[in-house]
Amino acid sequence: MNEPTSNINYVEMREHTLIETKEGNIVVIHEITLGDVIISVLLAAMMIFMVLERFMRR
Repeated sequence: MNEPTSNINYVEMREHTLIETKEGNIVVIHEITLGDVIISVLLAAMMIFMVLERFMRR
């Protein structure tokens, strides 16, 4: 009843990295959300427009 539960069984093997240490295992779950994609695209677009604006002023 007091067994530790783990969500590792619900994650596919290609979506996490297992790092083995002396103290125990460290599981890094890789995921990206829609918000991450939107923010990344907006930041990239802002940087591109800033560079283009500098070149157009010259």
